[in-house]
Amino acid sequence: MTPIATIQHQIPGRLRLRISARRGDVSFFQGIVQALSQLPGVDKLDAIPLTGSIIIRHSGPAQPIAAAATEQGLFEIGPEEPKDAPAPSSRRRPYAGLRSTAATGLSGLALFQVARGQLTGNAAENFWNAYGAQRILGRPEIAAGFMLLGLAQVLRGQLLGSASSLFFYSLITRQLGSVDRGATVSDDSGVTLPSVSGDQQTG
Repeated sequence: MTPIATIQHQIPGRLRLRISARRGDVSFFQGIVQALSQLPGVDKLDAIPLTGSIIIRHSGPAQPIAAAATEQGLFEIGPEEPKDAPAPSSRRRPYAGLRSTAATGLSGLALFQVARGQLTGNAAENFWNAYGAQRILGRPEIAAGFMLLGLAQVLRGQLLGSASSLFFYSLITRQLGSVDRGATVSDDSGVTLPSVSGDQQTG
């Protein structure tokens, strides 16, 4: 069965898709990059198997690209799932409600700290947040903001956090590195996963 890709974000020249059913399937996303990066109008194509995401940067309309993917049996564009719809019971992850509650609580604590004038942490914390914004969220603009905060804290002499926080950052960084090593695949074209990239070749 052809997997369904949902549109996560779309602006002129850029389309972000997610194929949740094939998340973590490195060879599947490598095949998409190899098949679609040569299409006319595709300027650059990035795939992240770890999150099931595909980012297509294009100079023409996106419809022919989606049509080509369907014709080749790669994926079909499906309707975007309502954000407030509960996940099917077979796909519902344990503790999803607890995570949502924790996220809401942390947001509330952040506002509380803003009211107290405690706006930013030390340099190490901000650099860690910059890494997370780029590596996990895929948001370079947020990462850049945290980098600037980190540099500002360096200039103020606020360098390090607690030993427990630094130790935890180390554990998470090692774990992410293990995930990358376990999912990395290269081919003769220089495509490297789990962050799979493809540029249109000319000539």
